[in-house]
Amino acid sequence: MMRPVFALCVLAAPAAYAGPSQFGCANTQFAASASIEGKDGVFYRVQSDLRLQHPMDDAVVAQLAELTRVLAEQGTTLIYVNVPTKGQAMPQYLPPEAAAYGYDPALMQANYQDVTNRLNAAGVPSPDLMSAMLKAGPDEKVFFQADFHWTPDGARLAAQAIGEMIRNLPAYADVTPVEFTSQPADPEIAFSGLRRELQTYCKEALPEVEATTWVTTRATGAELSAADIFADAAPEPAAPEGDAATEGEALDIFGTGSEEASLVLVGTSFSDSSINNFAGFLSEYSGIEVVNYAITGGNQFGSMTSYLTSRDFAEDRPTFLVWENPIYNGLAQFGPLPMDELIVAAGPTCDIAVETTVAENALVASFQPGKLKPEDAFLFDQGGEGARIADVTFETGAGIRRTIRIERSDRLRATGRFFLKLEPYWHPDLVKVEVSFDRALGDTSALTLCPTQKGDAS
Repeated sequence: MMRPVFALCVLAAPAAYAGPSQFGCANTQFAASASIEGKDGVFYRVQSDLRLQHPMDDAVVAQLAELTRVLAEQGTTLIYVNVPTKGQAMPQYLPPEAAAYGYDPALMQANYQDVTNRLNAAGVPSPDLMSAMLKAGPDEKVFFQADFHWTPDGARLAAQAIGEMIRNLPAYADVTPVEFTSQPADPEIAFSGLRRELQTYCKEALPEVEATTWVTTRATGAELSAADIFADAAPEPAAPEGDAATEGEALDIFGTGSEEASLVLVGTSFSDSSINNFAGFLSEYSGIEVVNYAITGGNQFGSMTSYLTSRDFAEDRPTFLVWENPIYNGLAQFGPLPMDELIVAAGPTCDIAVETTVAENALVASFQPGKLKPEDAFLFDQGGEGARIADVTFETGAGIRRTIRIERSDRLRATGRFFLKLEPYWHPDLVKVEVSFDRALGDTSALTLCPTQKGDAS
């Protein structure tokens, strides 16, 4: 049952921004991504940026708390990052007509605070990015005008808030921070699907998704105290030309290559973008080199599922795991199963051997009636990368069969590893489990049980 946060009266769509459009735009509220034009050429999506449709169910909070606990038991601290909407973090450019679409600044900001406060109260570290971004300077736009992603200014403020939370977490007591600095580089223009869509409603060219890029470097052999990291929150000034090569080395966001504390970033296109340097800023403000597994187009679970089901995670768990997700990407959208899989994958290694046979390219395991319990879970491992589908069939002694398909979309990494919590499919007379993949079985294909986990996410 969803916890009611706010009531909303949804009105019929009114006319777009009553003032003259800077770009000769008309009827943008009828675009597929219905949007309105605000001040200074800033566009807001009606559904994602203006309307109060972003509560977090108490059951989801409980699942995130369970995931946090299970990861912590294995040595990883989770930080769940809610990216605020453009309307929550950048309200000063909204036109008066936004109210007719259901926008109320106090309610929108209270909505964000409610979610963040409940997560922290449940033991899920969740930094307040909205408040950090609202403190942007008068010349700093934290989101692009004709796009929904954050700018380098927004990414920097977000990274600063996350870094400050990380350094205050208990696990940071054992970290020796490393010095990173970020310096401006060449301007870059990024593609924007939203801008292209809105452009068809406008006579003049909309603002490009363009910004000065930043390059984060690591000072060779330098260490930094946690206090020094935040001594000056502003970006470092540009170094004289040619100094970067001698001052430090470019940050490799895809691997640390060291035994020091590790920080993995998973998330969406907000994290998987070179134009905003979010991963670099996160290294700068946390003092830990970031390994970036974010996936553009993976939505709320794509990157997190790809990483937690991978052998990379199983073989080398990070000290910190930052999960970035826009607040409008609801974790309840696909039901409880994606979170259930993450909780199982986050737990102890699923290495309890099960005697299996092979029948028509499927692994089959038989059990005595009553042997399997609701709290049991399985790992179905095709044995290599590439498999995107696992069809799992449960069979009872009476011959009742139920098949469940676990599928990875093309955007996700095909790790070939699929985790399944038994409870939703459990039957006291369950005697057989069978799994087949969309690829042939290999020499290391396996069906194994996972150690029973404590606690209850319900």
